[in-house]
Amino acid sequence: MHLFENSALPCGDRTKRHIESSYAYWRDSERGSMIAIRQLLESWFAEIPTAQQLDLQQRFRSPIERQHKSALFELFLHHFILRCGFQVEFHPDIEGVNTHPDFLVNRNGQALFYLEAIAVSDSTQQEAENKRIAQVYDTLNTLNSPDFYLGVRVDGAPDTPPAGAKLRRDLERWLSGLDWETVQCTYSDERYDRIPSYKWCHEGWEVLFEPIPKSEAARGTQAVQSIGLTMPMHAMQLNLDREIKEAVITKDRYGNVKLPFVVAVQVIHDFAIKKIDVMDGLLGAVLDLSCNRRPQAPRDPSGAWFSPQGPKHTNISAVLAWPTLEPWKFTAVEPIMVHHPCAAHPLPGDALPITQYIVDQERRALVEQTASSMENILGLSPNWVPED
Repeated sequence: MHLFENSALPCGDRTKRHIESSYAYWRDSERGSMIAIRQLLESWFAEIPTAQQLDLQQRFRSPIERQHKSALFELFLHHFILRCGFQVEFHPDIEGVNTHPDFLVNRNGQALFYLEAIAVSDSTQQEAENKRIAQVYDTLNTLNSPDFYLGVRVDGAPDTPPAGAKLRRDLERWLSGLDWETVQCTYSDERYDRIPSYKWCHEGWEVLFEPIPKSEAARGTQAVQSIGLTMPMHAMQLNLDREIKEAVITKDRYGNVKLPFVVAVQVIHDFAIKKIDVMDGLLGAVLDLSCNRRPQAPRDPSGAWFSPQGPKHTNISAVLAWPTLEPWKFTAVEPIMVHHPCAAHPLPGDALPITQYIVDQERRALVEQTASSMENILGLSPNWVPED
């Protein structure tokens, strides 16, 4: 069995379209980077037990992005655990519980810890909104504009599919009426408040388009993609800490499992999670990590692991948090691993060879313990994906 099916319509070396699923593009692309990614993931898939391959394959091939990314995350985790020197049992039984965690991790026949994976991503509604936006972006990328790229500032999301073809024609007329030299001088003089703009609205979606001058050499050529920049119109409030908190709480569903229990979280978002997001999501703002009394913190202890009444979700021994995992980032992105200060079954600090934050009971604080890099663990060089 193979992870990728043979492509019926190879797409050469073009870039990925916005509306195109990741799997479809990885399957169809003939770029050297995509060929290398397919070969690597196929080798990892061959490590999966035969009985588990079909389910993983079907989810990996899904056009629904969150299902695809969730399957990719499981494939990555399985290979990661093997590279750490462990053996993996899929969906082990737990006495008294009808559900099954993803993995039981063993070494030389000895059960060491359970590992549960979860990918936090857009809701079904948000994914539908993103697809409507993607269709418009793909249409706009075909507009005829010899002198300008498009800068796109967005607010909200469309409730229904916009008429992208009409918008493209309107923008072509608007851009054709602009003078390249005038706009270029406006940018050069940093008079950004004088840059012309085109405002457009559609059922909950507000978009502001701005011209970005092409270089002198590129004028008169048709760009591969007309959209040169996309960004939010207004500052956004990120809630990555809350997403981590909710994901961890969701996975505390097996009771006292008699072994350390580790949750691996992938936060799928345009913005990468940081250590502060993970710490706030797990610990809240607790500065006193005492397990024997209510925390005396200067701010509200509202994380997954602490409340004003004291420690909670102590069945979870540690959390491994990753930002969005893409194959070309496998070696560049280090997970953020935090141990529960009051875990019912603590995970030994040397169980996984990665940087982690471990409880120092005397100081009642989390201290950083550095270890190996993802490059060494995965056995991949930083430039394993060839440049196209």
